[in-house]
Amino acid sequence: MKKIQFLLVGLCLVAFGRVARAAEPAPGLVGEYFALDSSVEDFPKIAADKKPTLKRVDKMVNFRSTGPTFPGTKLDNHFAIRWTGTIKIPQDGKYTFFLESDDGSRLLIDGKTVVDNGGLHDMQEQSGSVELKAGEREIRIDYFENENDGGAGCVLYWKAKDVAREVVPATALFHKAD
Repeated sequence: MKKIQFLLVGLCLVAFGRVARAAEPAPGLVGEYFALDSSVEDFPKIAADKKPTLKRVDKMVNFRSTGPTFPGTKLDNHFAIRWTGTIKIPQDGKYTFFLESDDGSRLLIDGKTVVDNGGLHDMQEQSGSVELKAGEREIRIDYFENENDGGAGCVLYWKAKDVAREVVPATALFHKAD
């Protein structure tokens, strides 16, 4: 009798649309763009309760050195961006990631720093390698720009045994749709 009641309740919930479905992955990374109050020399501390100036989904992190404002924004000096989501690793193996940025950037996969390209500099590249299993991994990229007198940009590349060096494609980057 209890099994029948449970099934009836379940059918009613489905029929009335009350069963919450897990968020489906959607293409791109969530970009939270923060205007900063003053100049920065390295990664700024952003208060947990600070609301982003702009929040959008970026299909790729492929922003070549630009000016006078960061593409699609009104941000030019003293700003930071945090991109979050998942990266789909096509096969097990050693992956090398490259971050090219002006000014600082860093890449974290599953909460561990893989590339640290911090500090004030023109477009400059740093790399790091990590062994990864195929599947989805949590990804976060932090980026900041101090003074945009020479440009501002951030580009994420990867390479692996059967993956030629390329900008990480949109087909590998996802976020949970709200």
